[in-house]
Amino acid sequence: MGRRRSPSSAPLFETLPQSRRPRAQNTPPRVSSTPTDQPDLLGWTPPLTHLDADEVEACLLNPVGFRAPSGEAFVYHLTDIVSARRFAENGLPLTESLMFRTAAHLAQDLADAPVAEDLGIVRVRRRLIQPWLTADRQDGRPCYVLGPEKS
Repeated sequence: MGRRRSPSSAPLFETLPQSRRPRAQNTPPRVSSTPTDQPDLLGWTPPLTHLDADEVEACLLNPVGFRAPSGEAFVYHLTDIVSARRFAENGLPLTESLMFRTAAHLAQDLADAPVAEDLGIVRVRRRLIQPWLTADRQDGRPCYVLGPEKS
């Protein structure tokens, strides 16, 4: 059988320092702080880029035989038939600066238009898009421009 060694009473590391460097008495304790200029990415919502067709009650109208209804509950966008159909189905983009007119001014535009067969009218309820409309003038007539910023 092998011999057992007895534990040595000598310290293993005799050259180690006995104490750490003393701390300064007036050093403030570290406080973990979150930067306040960092946005909360979980609470971020993307900017609005279009208005849903159902939410603004968008519908496609035929310009042939258009008669201006009484009142100003609706505004109208006159464009080519393909774009009008797309806006009525998919909604209104806020980035294209679409121009809207009241019914009376749209009737004047239609009277000046050479061919109404290739055109379409998108009718939307004014109060539902009012926050994104900016008053403007085109061809001497008042109009409204749809934009991404609420007015």
